[in-house]
Amino acid sequence: MTFDPIDLGSIRRLGILVPNWLGDAVMAEPTIRAIADAAPHLEIKTFGKPGTLAMLDGHSAIAEAIPLRDGGLLGPVVAGREVRRHAPDALLLLRGSFRSGLVGRLSRVRPNIGYARDGRRTLLSHPIPVIERGGPRPTVDDYAVLAETAFGIAIEDRLPRLTTTPAERAAADSLLAGIEGECVAFVAGGSKIPKRWPTERFVELARRLPPSIEHVLLLGGPDEAGLLSTIARESSTDQGPAVVDLGSRGLGIDSLRGVIERCRLMVTNDTGPRHLAVALGVPTVAIFGPTDHRWTTLPNAREQTVVAQPFLPEELVADEHPKACAVDRIPVSDVLHAVRAAIDEPDIGNPVS
Repeated sequence: MTFDPIDLGSIRRLGILVPNWLGDAVMAEPTIRAIADAAPHLEIKTFGKPGTLAMLDGHSAIAEAIPLRDGGLLGPVVAGREVRRHAPDALLLLRGSFRSGLVGRLSRVRPNIGYARDGRRTLLSHPIPVIERGGPRPTVDDYAVLAETAFGIAIEDRLPRLTTTPAERAAADSLLAGIEGECVAFVAGGSKIPKRWPTERFVELARRLPPSIEHVLLLGGPDEAGLLSTIARESSTDQGPAVVDLGSRGLGIDSLRGVIERCRLMVTNDTGPRHLAVALGVPTVAIFGPTDHRWTTLPNAREQTVVAQPFLPEELVADEHPKACAVDRIPVSDVLHAVRAAIDEPDIGNPVS
């Protein structure tokens, strides 16, 4: 099936339905930026969850960010009306779900463009054929290929790039009052328990960090309060860096990016703040268990990747081998080695160990 690209010159206002997950929204940034670069006249309006939209706050390509709530039985109807109220000339669906296709259809915006998957081909005026992966392919490439096919543009730079706003930097300054010197961020939580490196290993890692690190900043949401307090309490010693639970200090969406930007390094499970750190240029050590790291590889990122089973044959996918790729197989020594490498050679990107 062939697809005739849509001429961006024929569009004045482009609506973009951004992904729901924080990390996916960050991985959509290169696509949004490339569309704006290819058609500087465009007025781009993004639609999505308020917290997700905040991750792209202040982006020069985005004219307006419109909160959208499509939950519940009538959610797609309400969301479709809200999209229509802002009168985009075209709608690009970076979400891949049936529900997002329904929002696009009910918005009555034509063209509405997205991948022909999840039973939504008939909901789209311009369904884009899904290219068979033949194995894991980075999500950032999925978004880029969608826009390349839809608009006939080339997206070469696929590394997410974000900057913080003055308000975010001020919020971070307030939250970090009294904390001086080099800081490392720990993201020990995550939406899925099997993806979380054991709590006690974050505790041990905090105690064994290089002496140049003066503070460990624990990042997490309200539902991770117990996890953060446990790590802070059990890491407390007379030696090593001070461990600060920023969740208990009021860390929120308004300060998250500003805090991350202040860090020397982030050690993180495979979760949203990891993508923010990469996009803000902060070196990361990313820990992967039973989720294949190739789904979310970020090209040229300043990142060290630590996987549970580094000798898994390339043709196999970690998601399909949860026991062999259990995250608790990763010893502290492997992560500590990656931390030292990230500190000593921060510009070396994407090595896997």
